[in-house]
Amino acid sequence: MKQFWRIGLVSLGLLFLVACGGTAVIPDSISKVDGKEISDATVKRVVSEWQSTARKGLETGTVKPETIVETTYQSSADLTAVADYYNKALGTGGWIYHTRTPGLQDGFFLAAYEHGTKSLVIGAIDMTKFAGSGTFVYVLSGDK
Repeated sequence: MKQFWRIGLVSLGLLFLVACGGTAVIPDSISKVDGKEISDATVKRVVSEWQSTARKGLETGTVKPETIVETTYQSSADLTAVADYYNKALGTGGWIYHTRTPGLQDGFFLAAYEHGTKSLVIGAIDMTKFAGSGTFVYVLSGDK
């Protein structure tokens, strides 16, 4: 539970995310599993906060609200595989990682990237910590 307070505080830091991100390719989902819903209240609360603060952060960073795209999915891959997948795909795709985000931590992954005029936020939660399986992934992007 303590780690989720940390997640909340870090999420607030996304309010200050200044978007500088262009025409860049956002990687497809990794090992997506269809039809799964979040049932844990703590996870729902964290995801809801990410959705709120990340959107505000992008808009504060001059991202046009009409360009914001938000997706969520459940992955059968573990949290480390999800983090590695996005870090590798985005790194080789020319995206720049925002060091103000925590990256991979115990039980969660939260990172922000930019490429030209495009901004991207990836959040992921290890569902095995909540009697689930796989990883819940949140992806938010937008253009200046």
